[in-house]
Amino acid sequence: MANTKDYAMREMILDRCFSTGKEYTREELMGIVNDELLQRDMLPIRSRNTFMLDINEMNSKFSTLYGVEGIVYEDRHKKRYYRYRDGIDSIYNRELTAEEIEKLHEVRSLLQGLRGMPEMDWLEEMTARFDQQAMGTSHPIASFEDSTTGDAKHFLSLFNAIANKQVMTIHYQRFGLDAKERIIYPYYLKQYRRRWYLFATILDHEFITCFSLDRILSIARNNTVAFQECGVDFNHYFDDIVGVSHPDDGVVEHIVLRGDRWLEYYLRTLPIHPLQQLESLGEDGCRVTLDVMINNELIQELAFYGDHLRVESPQRLREEMVRRVQRQLDDYLQEDFGDRLAND
Repeated sequence: MANTKDYAMREMILDRCFSTGKEYTREELMGIVNDELLQRDMLPIRSRNTFMLDINEMNSKFSTLYGVEGIVYEDRHKKRYYRYRDGIDSIYNRELTAEEIEKLHEVRSLLQGLRGMPEMDWLEEMTARFDQQAMGTSHPIASFEDSTTGDAKHFLSLFNAIANKQVMTIHYQRFGLDAKERIIYPYYLKQYRRRWYLFATILDHEFITCFSLDRILSIARNNTVAFQECGVDFNHYFDDIVGVSHPDDGVVEHIVLRGDRWLEYYLRTLPIHPLQQLESLGEDGCRVTLDVMINNELIQELAFYGDHLRVESPQRLREEMVRRVQRQLDDYLQEDFGDRLAND
């Protein structure tokens, strides 16, 4: 078996090439594979031997599955051209065998032992995805929400940069502004409402900055700057906020909310913040208290509940909610919504 590093990724790239029905020389295939590996911050392959090991490994799988080698070649004009055998579309277009499903279930059982550990909530969704695929039902059982398109482009590069303590240069464009180049020390990735966010320090800055991955236009390694360690404990970095943004000079405030009976039932299963305190008031609804910083995500979260919720204190948060409600009412009463936008 090809036991070199990143073989699985190379197999996927080769399969995607061959699935087009075209034929390629070894040099063409290595070029395509290396381009994609470099985009993912993986090491490129340099030797012909590594390439041949990959081809032989794939053919070994085809032989086990179908009794024939899936990758064939033809020598023409002093070059060798590789392609998939006629009738073969992909190495992945098949059902899992009973033995494979059994082995995957063993891996699944091992991962289940990690449930309950911090930052392991993703296991629940992952195992559900696996069960749906492994059962091979003719109709889907559940729909899983994906990340935004922009997130997928840079996630793996940043994940590897964090793991390997690698300084990166990014071009970042905030909404409505020109793109700027930043040299950053990446530390942490977090998903919030389908979007992934990177937490990093900018060169010559001391504070943590939050970058939305779908606003990153380009990313590259920076080998001219030494990596700078971070003293932030991201296990507790989000204890005092809802969402991902820490306000400049933000302070934790005691927030009191009043909700109706519907909101009480809702917030018992889906709290605004993990550390919220919920008190039932019977027919009068509920009281919710939480100690967090006031940021945009908190305000948006409170606005989501509409007339089911009212802010009691602090006064400045209450006034901000009143302004937003009044502004929305004015928009509904105004015939042309564009009039207000033009004045903003």
